[in-house]
Amino acid sequence: MRQAQSTDRTIVIYNTKKLQLAVYAMTPRIILSRLLSSSLGPLIRQNTAVQHSAVQAEASSSTKVWQQSHPLVVRVFSSFPSWLPPSHGGVSRTSTPLSLPLPGSPLIPAYQNPLQPPPTEMTVLENGVRIISEATPGPTASMGMYVDSGSIYESQEASGSSALLECLAFKSTKHRSALRIASEVDKIGSHVLANASREQMSYTIDCLKTHTPAALELLCDCVLNPLLESEEIEEQKARLMMLLGSKDVQLTLLNEMLVRTAYKGALGKPLIPDPDQLVKITPDQIRSFLNSAYTGPRTVLAASGIEHARLVEMVTPMLQQVPKGPADIVIEPVSHYEGGFVHLPGPNPEPNLLLAFEYNGGWRDVKGAVAMTVLTYLMGGGSSFSSGGPGKGMHSRLYTRVLTQYAWANSCTSFNSTFNESGLIGIQASCEPAYVANMLNVMCNEMEAVSRSVGQVELDRAKKAAISVISNALESKATSSEDIGRQFLTYGHRISGREYVEMISSLTSSELCSFVSRLLETKPSLAVVGDGVEAASYDVLLRRYGSGSSSESPVSRGGVQKSPSAAGRLSKALGLGAWGSNSANS
Repeated sequence: MRQAQSTDRTIVIYNTKKLQLAVYAMTPRIILSRLLSSSLGPLIRQNTAVQHSAVQAEASSSTKVWQQSHPLVVRVFSSFPSWLPPSHGGVSRTSTPLSLPLPGSPLIPAYQNPLQPPPTEMTVLENGVRIISEATPGPTASMGMYVDSGSIYESQEASGSSALLECLAFKSTKHRSALRIASEVDKIGSHVLANASREQMSYTIDCLKTHTPAALELLCDCVLNPLLESEEIEEQKARLMMLLGSKDVQLTLLNEMLVRTAYKGALGKPLIPDPDQLVKITPDQIRSFLNSAYTGPRTVLAASGIEHARLVEMVTPMLQQVPKGPADIVIEPVSHYEGGFVHLPGPNPEPNLLLAFEYNGGWRDVKGAVAMTVLTYLMGGGSSFSSGGPGKGMHSRLYTRVLTQYAWANSCTSFNSTFNESGLIGIQASCEPAYVANMLNVMCNEMEAVSRSVGQVELDRAKKAAISVISNALESKATSSEDIGRQFLTYGHRISGREYVEMISSLTSSELCSFVSRLLETKPSLAVVGDGVEAASYDVLLRRYGSGSSSESPVSRGGVQKSPSAAGRLSKALGLGAWGSNSANS
């Protein structure tokens, strides 16, 4: 039973015990909503405007007694009308949706995406250093120094210097300690990275545009003024030794041994130093290698997200100290592809195999580079534990024709190791020890199948996958900056992402089949590790493919300047760097 009575402009509500419990279980907003929708609604609305002042004005003892006996009701009505809607006597206020501008605020035009990408601008200093950038919009910037230096330029005594220089990057300089460098990197919230390869060295730093001056000065100091302290060198040697002894790098070492075996000459020199050679390297040998390789004509500073004029103004005083060097022409050492077989010793319950063939021309053969890129995604692959979803390679040839057909196949994926004038492309696989011979036969069958025919549907899928990866990667300023630096080191100009995408789109099925047919005419290269790999006979491969015809052709032509007319190096900027190879589902 419930009654309401209005006396002295105060609403009094009488509740039964049951109703009172229900009232106490509800929030004040719910109570008011229920009351307004009941028969008491008109009476409440009539008295709402004066309730707040009435309750406080009547301070008689009887009113205090009533308030003490009805605390919840008093609390509800004492807050009137602060949270009531205007129609019920509440205070009105302006409420602007987030989709509309604030009243009286100036209208700011929306950002318009440019129809054309920003141009790539270049300035060459007197000492030969090239400063190259594009003013990509956004709040961040990426800068990098790229040097035409790597293991192919190392002498036998200095072998391993490039790998150690990567480990020593952003350590102590002539002006900063390693601790201060780490502190400054943290202070500006930047990301630093160094990378050594057989043909190039790179040092990169990413940050907000507001920290660009500090980041550039830090980058130049670390690259041009390394201290090369004996203590830090020994520390990095120990770190490398520990890393090389880990089983986690076994596949990386297998790829390293494959390249050493396949090539004679410069490309056959170790990128990952052998332990015996690593302990022999001295600070003077590293310093001598650095002084001979880090010269003006071999150095590029590339940036993305910075106005070119501003970049040149900031960095020119620092780069002027780079020595010009003895010559403006970079002479590449000669290499020859010969193929071969290597067995990496050591127990492993899961045998791994790398089968590769050579494609002459490398990154400088634009058609070959495009075909290599599409072939990598066409073959695809993965492991037996791959999860589904876009980009996982589950519609690629090696997944549908190998991993879903043979229960003993643990992984099967395409890979490539590409250099300026040559490259290796093939299949990496692992299986149960009893099926090593079967696995090698399946790998050969899949390479041969692509040389015979490629369906238009799977070709279009592979091209779209490659285009998707390239387009998405170039959204990153770090990738764009790296692409600029590496292309200018090799060609002297840049092929844009749009041009590379057009070349991929124009690739036909017959061109891809012809490319693979030429691969299979070369002498195969095979690297194995693990239990049961004795069944992988290299003699069987030689009988199947012959001895090849490329062993007498030089890969790199010594004394020849890098051709600026060659095209296509975008994939290199998207691949692995230091000691790895590129794969379709990496």
